[in-house]
Amino acid sequence: MSLSFKGQTVVVTGAGGGLGRVYSLLFASRGANVVVNDFNAEAAQKVVDEIKKAGGSAIANASSVTDGAAVIQSALSAFGGVSILINNAGILRIEGWLKNMTDAEFDQVISVHVKGAFSCTKAAWPHFRNQKFGRIINTASAAGIYGNFGQANYSAAKMGLIGFTKSLAREGAKYNISVVAIAPIAASAMTATVMSPEMLANLKPEFVAPFVAAVCHPDGPNPSGRVFEIGAGFIGELRWERSKGTIWKTDDTFTPSAVKLKWSEVTDFSNPRYPESISDVDSTLELASTMPPNPQSAPPVRFDGKTVIITGAGAGLGRAYALMYARLGANVVVNDVSEKGAHAVCSEIKSAGGKAVPAVCSAEDGEAIVKIALDTFGGVHVLVANAGVLRDRSFTAMSEQEWDLVVAVHLRSTYKCAKAVWPIFQKQNYGRIVTTCSQVGIYGNFGQTNARHFFPYSSAKAGIIGFTKTLGFEGRKYNILSNVIAPSAGTAMTMTVWPQEMVDAYKPDYIAPIVGYLTSEANTETTGQLFEISGGWAAQTRWQRAGGYGFPTNRVLTPEDIISKWDIFTNFDDGHATNPTTSAEAMQQIMGNFENKASVVETVKDAVRDAGKALKAKL
Repeated sequence: MSLSFKGQTVVVTGAGGGLGRVYSLLFASRGANVVVNDFNAEAAQKVVDEIKKAGGSAIANASSVTDGAAVIQSALSAFGGVSILINNAGILRIEGWLKNMTDAEFDQVISVHVKGAFSCTKAAWPHFRNQKFGRIINTASAAGIYGNFGQANYSAAKMGLIGFTKSLAREGAKYNISVVAIAPIAASAMTATVMSPEMLANLKPEFVAPFVAAVCHPDGPNPSGRVFEIGAGFIGELRWERSKGTIWKTDDTFTPSAVKLKWSEVTDFSNPRYPESISDVDSTLELASTMPPNPQSAPPVRFDGKTVIITGAGAGLGRAYALMYARLGANVVVNDVSEKGAHAVCSEIKSAGGKAVPAVCSAEDGEAIVKIALDTFGGVHVLVANAGVLRDRSFTAMSEQEWDLVVAVHLRSTYKCAKAVWPIFQKQNYGRIVTTCSQVGIYGNFGQTNARHFFPYSSAKAGIIGFTKTLGFEGRKYNILSNVIAPSAGTAMTMTVWPQEMVDAYKPDYIAPIVGYLTSEANTETTGQLFEISGGWAAQTRWQRAGGYGFPTNRVLTPEDIISKWDIFTNFDDGHATNPTTSAEAMQQIMGNFENKASVVETVKDAVRDAGKALKAKL
């Protein structure tokens, strides 16, 4: 049966060319009303004219995607409703490595990709809820999933959309709203800036659009909250894979030196887990407390002569980090917006014989924080980006200002501080960075009946994963190692969503030793990786991709074809699943499908079938 979208209204952003144009043409050919959005009004109108010439129904909209209300209103005004939103608009700003990136380039990419998707989705959401139906596609990228040289801003934005997708999917489930993230690779004006003509010829947008149509149809598959890589006829699903990890005794012997001895257990994937939510983790505190004292490495892990910057260090995790580094010989820069908190931690350190200086300012002011480190201690060697804020709102109640604040404090401050230390680290050929994600950024919000809602938080925290993975690639040749952690600890922030007994039990002190090891000279290899940490336990988390399925590249791909092979490209248990670690590795399997050609007989059969369907539709 041919999937029809008659009666459905589809909004496609960034639809003046490339993928957006092909999405629009496909939905229109299947009977949908289409809003063709693009900042280039002429390009949008050209697509509309193409649709109307073929007998379809469409209007153009030239609003910025950051004005989602205007985009969605055009659908309501023209067609009386909206049922499908394809967040496809995007820009690429490649200016080389992090040190060459301007704030404007970072902000613009985050705004168009992440805030644009937020704005359009927020405007469509109440209509989807009221009608108990909605389909949303968010456009991620391999650069966000794996990181990529020269794309720190783009990687952050695209991974941020995956976190956004997973949280939206949890809230949307009870309203029959499905939200799916795709990482497409297709010829477009954007990819033309980074790919050869030969490669682009094999990456037709027509190999991506049928998947989008299939999962947006009311009778199609409903893989809400899931992620798919698509290109050149290949489709494969992605999921999180986590090592079993290891546990340490939670006493005074839980130190970076103890972590060093058992690090290979943290990164051992011989007995992996496949978590789907933040609740998919065993409680380790009771076992950790009964273990024998942790053995220590020799020589011990120390930070003598090193200067460490910690943002958000006036309380909670940041305070625990600061006290640990000071005990281990470091000079500590205690950053916090709270003057009282920053000075109190510095006093604690100095009373114990350590060295510390407060940096009372926003974590977004990375240059000022670094200047304090240089003026006081003459250098900087470690950055722990820990500052955070939480705004608890349902998606419909969240304001644009709340979204902007959370993204700024978490994601933008991480970028600003990393950028400020980067030239120093490069010049001295040494640096260590730990950034702070969250399990909410990995898996979406809590998904419980009394759940809090973390849409900007999950987007910002997921964005930090993509950003840090790119830093891992860019810094390796300069001995700059960057990793991201998802800690679970009792703090002023988690106190708003955790019961008091959890806050008391999961002490920040049980996170600090892992951070200490990752930022030490003892860590010589681990970079660009993600680690979940809680209660004396730590494990590595990475992507796993299903073996996937490759459709012939010389045949027209249809939404019905997608549905027919659904069980294959979503199968992780057939022995063909892989763990790509770079965009290049991810592309290998996609490129391997370039030569997948159907026989002449099969191609003729397809042509006859399609002609028959077209004739039947006319009759």
